Amino acid sequence: MSSSAPPDQPPRPVRFGILGCASIARKLARAILLAPGAAVAAVGSRSEERARLFAADNGLDVATTRLHGTYEALLDDPDVDVVYLPLPTSLHVRWATAAAARGKHLLLEKPTALCAADLDAILAACDAAGVQFMDSTMWMHHPRTAKMREIVADKDAFG
Repeated sequence: MSSSAPPDQPPRPVRFGILGCASIARKLARAILLAPGAAVAAVGSRSEERARLFAADNGLDVATTRLHGTYEALLDDPDVDVVYLPLPTSLHVRWATAAAARGKHLLLEKPTALCAADLDAILAACDAAGVQFMDSTMWMHHPRTAKMREIVADKDAFG
């Protein structure tokens, strides 16, 4: 996802576009600010003013973060590599398949779909476009999960 940079320059960060200003997106926006190799490149909302308020409220640099007043404008932004989609689940299939069709990698808020058929449509769109799909189920990557697996695998503790 990040471009190869000349040896004397650091690699370009993975550039996220946040599609929608749901309150759950606040956590991800702030996490991206702390993550090396990642940046919030753009915020898209149903109005540019909402995108501006979201950016300001979450410590995003409004001078360098592009603010879009429509979801389509964010999807058409050539400086967005990955779309984070915190919209209601009922809107995921529409916007995830649109993002994939534009060559954007996807990070979908959970639950990813209302039914298996919708998830199949999202995965098929990602596969057809050659983009990556990930849901934001963070517990799989949390150290507690590894510890729980270790404890449950202990045959002395659990017969």
